[in-house]
Amino acid sequence: MPQTLLASEKAINHEDGLNMTMGLQRIAQAVEKLAEQAQKPTVYAFHIDGTESVPASKVTYLEDASGFTPAAMDYTNGKFNYGSWANAFFMPRPCMVKSDGTVDYYLLENDYTKKTDGTASDVANTSYDGNAMMEWGRNGKKIWYKIVPDTGDTSSATVYIADEQVDPDYVAWSFVNNQGNYVDHFYTAIYNGSNGDASNKMRSLSGQAVKKSLTGQNEIIAAELNNPGTDKLWYTDVFCDRILIDLLLVLIGKSTDTETVFGNGLITGSETALTNYVTGALNDKGLFFGYSDQTHAVKVFGMENWWGAQWRRTAGLNMNSGVFKYKMTYPYTTDSQGYVNTEVTPTGTSSGYISKMVFLKDAFVAGEVSGTSSTHYCDGQWWNTSGDRWSLWGGPSGNGVKCGAFCCGVNNDLGGATWAIGSALSLKPLA
Repeated sequence: MPQTLLASEKAINHEDGLNMTMGLQRIAQAVEKLAEQAQKPTVYAFHIDGTESVPASKVTYLEDASGFTPAAMDYTNGKFNYGSWANAFFMPRPCMVKSDGTVDYYLLENDYTKKTDGTASDVANTSYDGNAMMEWGRNGKKIWYKIVPDTGDTSSATVYIADEQVDPDYVAWSFVNNQGNYVDHFYTAIYNGSNGDASNKMRSLSGQAVKKSLTGQNEIIAAELNNPGTDKLWYTDVFCDRILIDLLLVLIGKSTDTETVFGNGLITGSETALTNYVTGALNDKGLFFGYSDQTHAVKVFGMENWWGAQWRRTAGLNMNSGVFKYKMTYPYTTDSQGYVNTEVTPTGTSSGYISKMVFLKDAFVAGEVSGTSSTHYCDGQWWNTSGDRWSLWGGPSGNGVKCGAFCCGVNNDLGGATWAIGSALSLKPLA
């Protein structure tokens, strides 16, 4: 009997040992899996179907975006619904940046008049040596993307957006400075370009009238006056930023109709509406806010008037002798030298609605203009096939629902100067 009990005890102890060993193995496997997941890059992806005319049906979520709820403005309750995107790695931060390109401090997202510690900010201080900007590259993560056009149909494509360079085809042009080096952050203006003081320097400050009726050459000079030295840290809006931000808008909104998702913007009233507009109208509205009417500004990714109010003249996309050409980094030239030739000339009617984009490996341009205000991209496209034409984006008050994130004009040369054309600051710091 004692021998039988001893054998049983041995069997039990052996079984317990096996269970413990297997339990430890499972724990080790779980820890290893968690470590792999922690190291795995985040890859959000979506597919745009060029043949689908319904904007919300054109976009299909893929990869880590699968199953996500898109973001949208709740016009009934006057608030923005982030869906699944509130904590996305690419969300920018509002801040005050010194002229030397260094961040002075960050701003409250729901009240730009205050620093994050609750004290008063310099967002409307015209004597401040710097500007109010959005900082991109949260927690040191660059925003990498690649565009893969469908085989045999460049109007359709899959877009991948990641927090790491997953393969050599991923690019992060917005994080390349004028010296050709990658930097941790890039910055876009919170506000339309304004004077801000007695000088001709372009500023991004609250409480200001918007600059207007300058030639493109003078806009560039005004922007570059922010530079403390010969390096071009500060410049006007640039095409690489437009491409990235518009792709992010499609990603979080899951639609190519940006006005319906985020707000119409200030798209009526012509020059009078722009003259009466004062920057900072949406200081207390968070990173995103819009209205269903056509008389209020729109705010996306912390920036006022990404469309509406005024055309934003942008360096890096030109129409040269009728063909789109583009460049994603400094330097930008007036004659498109050194630019990528897309070999694309839009078909359809200038001033019509974009019905098809042509997707390239790192950009897109309008390929067909025969849509409507409620189909495909819902935004207008203008062009002129003679000479060299710089791109204008967003559309001004007076262009109505043809305005939007994709609204583009390449029908003016760099010398064009009217109330409807302006620009805003961009910043690529040295480090």
